[in-house]
Amino acid sequence: NSAILKNMDVFLFIMICLSAVCSIFMSNNFVAPLLCIVAVLFGLTMILDKNYRLKIEKSSLFLILYFVLAIASTINSTMPHQSLTGLSKTILYLLYFWATLQYLRVHKDKIPCFALIIGACVSFEIVIAFIQNYLDVLSAATWQDTARLNPELVLTRVYGTLKPSNPNLFGGYLIAAVPFLWLYTALIFSILAIPAVFMTGCRGAYIALFFMIITMLVATYNICKFHYPKIYDFVKKHLHIIMIAGISACCAIMVCVPKISHRILSIFAMRNDSSTSFRMNVYHSAWQMFQDNVLLGIGCGNKVFREVYGLYMLSGFDALSAYSIYLETAVESGIFALIFYLLFIFFLIKDGLIAFFGNCDIKTKLYLTAGITGIIGVLSHGFVDTVYFRPQIQLIFWITVAIVMVCSDFQKSEFEVK
Repeated sequence: NSAILKNMDVFLFIMICLSAVCSIFMSNNFVAPLLCIVAVLFGLTMILDKNYRLKIEKSSLFLILYFVLAIASTINSTMPHQSLTGLSKTILYLLYFWATLQYLRVHKDKIPCFALIIGACVSFEIVIAFIQNYLDVLSAATWQDTARLNPELVLTRVYGTLKPSNPNLFGGYLIAAVPFLWLYTALIFSILAIPAVFMTGCRGAYIALFFMIITMLVATYNICKFHYPKIYDFVKKHLHIIMIAGISACCAIMVCVPKISHRILSIFAMRNDSSTSFRMNVYHSAWQMFQDNVLLGIGCGNKVFREVYGLYMLSGFDALSAYSIYLETAVESGIFALIFYLLFIFFLIKDGLIAFFGNCDIKTKLYLTAGITGIIGVLSHGFVDTVYFRPQIQLIFWITVAIVMVCSDFQKSEFEVK
């Protein structure tokens, strides 16, 4: 009957939010204890609060199977100590996800609070990005290939407040969090978010932004068709004009901002760009690592990867990861772990789309739009980078996944936000 135990889920909500907010300022060593507190509070809440009941959907089942294989990979690893460190991070992230999911199932009305907190954090980071760009902050030599580049085309790459300072990490964070700005139609910051992504110089984020905009446009088209027929009729009538205007605006930006256009075109430079060439070498070596460890992989975590990569690398440069979350997953935990992870994503998005096109209200559709757009953005970026495994992106990603799963469960109870 104590006040603390009666309000355990309140403390859980506070710690979930605090972890996500603190991750943009603190290093991993400070975020980890917060995640441990979330895990403990989640366990106590599940035991003490009768409203919390563990439910396992099809998508969650594949996530559990992925986790089981990660454990098997750790046991099988030739470096079990280092692999156990990587596995512990996976455990904390998954417990954070389960805590968020179970909390939102009981408190669906708190979904706007999560969205608002994430939107406020990313708005702050967008302001920091513009300040850093205005101050022309110094860039590390490894952030951009300037050997064959005109000094006038060197882009000032912003990195926000995230630790460690890395434009690619910052770009990945913006991709994960920006959909929550679009959700609340925070017009100014929604508009500023796009140039902020370009200021990072993260080409993986550029690719992700492209797919996110397409996803958002398709979802908006459907929402307007069934809920705002006047807007839908106007867009349908003037669609050709809108498309021409959009393409013209993109071309104008490419011409007027040569730094950005050159950075975009460097995506296709392949071996002529040192960064791209280096990653191609890493992909080649990581693929060989995977072929030699197909079933259970080499073990979890980047520490194991760095040790084993030294036996396969083509150049004299070390690599922190496989620079692709899919190749990284296959290398660390084997082919079946990758398959189960992809099945988890498939059924997650499938359930979200069924709910979106099903008999749900406009607010549910808006949350599903933001969630699915964010997930597609993060996974698109993950094709060419592994900043996905950083806590700043992981925490936002799993909150987003939890929101999509809760909103997808529209058949059981009608979703309402007051």
